[in-house]
Amino acid sequence: MRPAIFLILITSLSGFSQDIEQSFLFANTLYANQQYQEAQETYKRVLFFDKENQYGSRVYRNMANCLYETGSFAEAAYYYDLAYFTHSGDEQIEITLKKASCHLILQEYNLAQIELFNLPEDLSKGYAEQKTFYEAMMAFAIEDFTKAEQLFKQVASDTLVIDQLFRENDKINKLSPKKAKILSIIFPGLGQFYAGDIKNGLNSMILTGGLFYLGLRSAINTSLIDATISVLPWFQRYYSGGFKKAEVIAEAKIKERRFKVFNELLDEVED
Repeated sequence: MRPAIFLILITSLSGFSQDIEQSFLFANTLYANQQYQEAQETYKRVLFFDKENQYGSRVYRNMANCLYETGSFAEAAYYYDLAYFTHSGDEQIEITLKKASCHLILQEYNLAQIELFNLPEDLSKGYAEQKTFYEAMMAFAIEDFTKAEQLFKQVASDTLVIDQLFRENDKINKLSPKKAKILSIIFPGLGQFYAGDIKNGLNSMILTGGLFYLGLRSAINTSLIDATISVLPWFQRYYSGGFKKAEVIAEAKIKERRFKVFNELLDEVED
C-alpha cells in the first residue's frame, strides 16, 4: 500500500508542477500578444501556487509591465521593485526607469527622484536621455521652470519651440489667483474677466448688479431697513461667493494652461 500511495503523491506533485509551467507559458503567450489584463491574472496564479518561488524571477518584470500597461501604477512599482533584484545590467536600468515613471505618474516626485539617483553615472545615450526627460518632467511638475527648460532643451530636437513654450508658461505664471479675488472684491466679475472666464464674469456682474439695483429701489420705495432685511443677505451671499469663485477660477485656469504647455512639451520631445 505504501509504495502505491508514494507513487500517487509523486504523480500528483509532478502534474501540479506541469500545471504551473503550462500557466506560465500561457501567460507569456498572452503577454506577447499584448493581452495584458489576462496575462497579469495568469501570472498572479503562477505566483500564488509557486510555493518554492521558482518562477518569481521570470514573472516579476512581465507582471509589472502588464500592470503598467493597464494603469495600475502603484502595484506596477511594487513588482518592478521585486524584479530589480532578479535582474542585472541594462535590465536593472530599464526597470529603474520604469519604476521612476510610475512614481511620476502617481505624482510621487520624491520617490521618482530617489529612483533616478540610483541609476549609474555611465549610462548609454538612450538611457541618459530618458533619465533627463524624466528629470525635466519632474522639474516642471514641482514648478522649477528654469531647470525644466534647461533639461527639456537637452532632449528636444527643436530648442526654439521649447523656448516659445516656456515664454508662454512665463505668461501663465503672471496670472495671480489673489489678484483675481481682489479685483472681484473691487468690482464683481472683474476677477473672472482677468482670469479669462467671460461667462462667469458676466453672470457675477449681472447678478450682483441686479441685486444692488433691487436693494436700492427697495430702499427708495419702502425703507432702508426693509431693503437691508430683504435684499442685503442675498447680495452679500452672491458678492462674497463671486470673489471667492474668482480665485478658484484663476487657479483652475493656471492649471489648465500649464497642463496644455506641459503636453506640448512632451509632444515636442517625443517628436
